[in-house]
Amino acid sequence: MRDIGALIWLRWRQFKDTAIYWLRVMGYQPNERAFSQNLYVVYLLLIFAFWIYTVGGFVLTSAVSIGTRILPGDVSNLLIWGSQGIFLAQVWVIMTALRSTPIKLSFADMAWVASSPIRRSAPVIVGFARQSIIRIVLLGIAFTLIGALVSYTFVGAEYGIVVARAVLVVIPMVVFTWGVGWAIGLLRLIDPRIGRLRFLWFLPLLLLPLAYYFPDPFMWMGRGIALVIIGGAPVWFAPLLVGLAVGVSVLVLLLGDRVNMVHAADESALYARIQALGLMAWRNPDIQRRIFMQMRQASRKPFLHLPEAQGTMTFITRAGLSYLRHPDLLILTAAWGAAFTYFAVEIVVNNAPVQIWLLWLVAVGLVPPTGLLHVFQSDRGEMFLRQFLPVDGLQLLIADILLPLVVLILGAIAGVVLRGLPAEQMTLALMVVPIGALLVALSGAVALTTTRVLQTRLLATGGSFGAAIVAGVGLGTPLAGLAVALVAALIMAGMVAGEA
Repeated sequence: MRDIGALIWLRWRQFKDTAIYWLRVMGYQPNERAFSQNLYVVYLLLIFAFWIYTVGGFVLTSAVSIGTRILPGDVSNLLIWGSQGIFLAQVWVIMTALRSTPIKLSFADMAWVASSPIRRSAPVIVGFARQSIIRIVLLGIAFTLIGALVSYTFVGAEYGIVVARAVLVVIPMVVFTWGVGWAIGLLRLIDPRIGRLRFLWFLPLLLLPLAYYFPDPFMWMGRGIALVIIGGAPVWFAPLLVGLAVGVSVLVLLLGDRVNMVHAADESALYARIQALGLMAWRNPDIQRRIFMQMRQASRKPFLHLPEAQGTMTFITRAGLSYLRHPDLLILTAAWGAAFTYFAVEIVVNNAPVQIWLLWLVAVGLVPPTGLLHVFQSDRGEMFLRQFLPVDGLQLLIADILLPLVVLILGAIAGVVLRGLPAEQMTLALMVVPIGALLVALSGAVALTTTRVLQTRLLATGGSFGAAIVAGVGLGTPLAGLAVALVAALIMAGMVAGEA
């Protein structure tokens, strides 16, 4: 317990350093010991609590209001998607644990923790508890909104009990899911041979087809949690979930005593580099991406070579080679296109309210396809390299995104086919897909030509897609929306040609 207390004190000191920075930004002077400064901290905390209360209340009320307009069939689909999402999240946690150790050490931890004579399970317990608490808070917010959305269908206006069940069930679910991930990840630090199996982390993907054909033994937890939220779960489910969470936590504690902290320090090099950047890493996510790509390239030998080509084909083959050396970027791009297109078609078919459309647009702007603009962003970011690319911005963009754009369109088509539509609507949806993919690419490219990348991407995405949606709905014909989308694409293409 003394070792755990020392680590908690260390984490508290690190948190205070970060908190003092933000308090200083808002006017707090930590060097002054005046009573007024202490009152100012209390004042800031009260303002922050009031903001959380008001914004949280507004969001919760909006979720309940939307829930009154959702049909019972859509609520059932939402719960089914939620149970499937829980299973996918569990698979992702296992894949992440097999890819890198869950114990993330900073450079300070490597110097003072990994080499100190503390019990090895102490940093494991503190790290597992810290990660679980953060996930419980974040997922608790998400489950609160889900409970508010479905509450009207099951209990009418009294949504408090549904929200309470949704929040409480998050705790054992998170502890069990991340406990399984930590237990698997700690095996890498016990037996180094597991870490040398380079493609072992792909193995959990086999659970996806098995879950498709045998859903009961694989997605029982997600279905049970959905039943808990609506009050229809068996009596034994909640105690079973709590027992599994406790058992997995004990397993993590036992495995923590056998880990090799030297291996943990080696595998935490990437995290330590990003953590050392401080706020810069969060203000500019591109820095994290570059560090990650550099670490990956340093650990493997390059394969394939650039073929002989001339003119524009030089840029196309160069970009294609980069994506072939990082196929995960293409996989993520295809998955993004399938998921967002599926939900867009679902919104249109169910005639969802405007709030759902706004949420979809914000999600497209905040979470763009990871690999679509990877090469173009590198060309734009390295100004020294850009001078050796004697083409205008639009030509460079077309050459850099040609392969991932095709992959994005194929993924979007897969999403439309998976959703299923009548023949006439299917044809129209397949016509919209290429234009929508082009708007996503151009919105991201326009954002990369400015210093305010996130704000510009949100405005470009909302303006282009929003104008097309308003035109299509207002004039009552999808062709009007397509025409407006083409005009928006031409405008953004001109901006890229002139600025990039």
